[in-house]
Amino acid sequence: MPARDVETLGLVNWTPELWQSVLRVEVTGASGQPMAGRYSATDGIIRFTPMYGFDKGRTFVVYFDARKIPTVNDEEPWRHRILERTFTVAGAAATRSTEVRQVYPSGDTLPENMLRFYIEFSAPMGRGRAMQHIHLIDEMGKEVADPFLPVEADFWDPARTRFTLFFDPGRVKRGIKPNRDLGRALEAGKRYTLVITDQWMDASGQMLLRPHRHTFTAGRAVERALDTKAWKVAPPRAGTRDPLIVTFPWALDYGLLQRALTVRSSATGSHVVGEVAVAGHETQWLFTPRDAWTTGDYSLQVMTLLEDPEGNRIGRAFEVMRPVNEPERVEIGFSVR
Repeated sequence: MPARDVETLGLVNWTPELWQSVLRVEVTGASGQPMAGRYSATDGIIRFTPMYGFDKGRTFVVYFDARKIPTVNDEEPWRHRILERTFTVAGAAATRSTEVRQVYPSGDTLPENMLRFYIEFSAPMGRGRAMQHIHLIDEMGKEVADPFLPVEADFWDPARTRFTLFFDPGRVKRGIKPNRDLGRALEAGKRYTLVITDQWMDASGQMLLRPHRHTFTAGRAVERALDTKAWKVAPPRAGTRDPLIVTFPWALDYGLLQRALTVRSSATGSHVVGEVAVAGHETQWLFTPRDAWTTGDYSLQVMTLLEDPEGNRIGRAFEVMRPVNEPERVEIGFSVR
């Protein structure tokens, strides 16, 4: 392509969509989804700078359509060419090491009206599309059709070590069209396996160490509101750093349990500093203070955004519309002696 035509292109104020009609870069297997980035045409060169960089070890495909470029001479041979090239960014020399650490909910029996899984990795993951590496297999060995929310966005925590996988809520919620037409993806009494392939790339461009399989039985739906009066609070002893233990009647949402509960001292009015742990297949919340407990009254502060994996909240089941004046939090008092 002549430099004069590149210079002409550099003077055009194009949108990203128009640039992508000329020069498009995709991750191999991304089904026509172009990478986001910045375009420029200077010094006789067309440049594409990706927004998030090129992941090591991943293969990319470049499409160049010269027919879409303004030119001073439309009869030049290059003007009618469409080029396609692939390239791979060299990965690190390291061997595979990243693996799936845990899938939540972690129990062997999970309600058929579940809304989400969390997939936790041992190291940060890359930016490729996630859904192509996740499959739900039934007890006959067949893949369940369209069980998950069909979205292009990936749902990661800031560290990119925990991915949230959503079931299609339209199939879960009773009485609406997707539920009537297709039913729930899970059926009580049947066995399923969530399969995560080892082709999923981590942030260093390496595939996962091994595939991961999480097998469970679908149980009866849980369709009732969370009731804090049914929780069991086991206070620690004064002068110790023993954990405060809160036990729930059934498993709650692993991700929300990390941030929806806090402890406040009635004497000082301030929050107690400490560490949170989740145990018992997400039926227990443990809080270990940084400093030893002192004698006195405390309160467990529970944000009403807390849910179970089925979307039921405090005072409201998933199938029930949300109250207009829902409080931000509720309190559960306890004493340390």
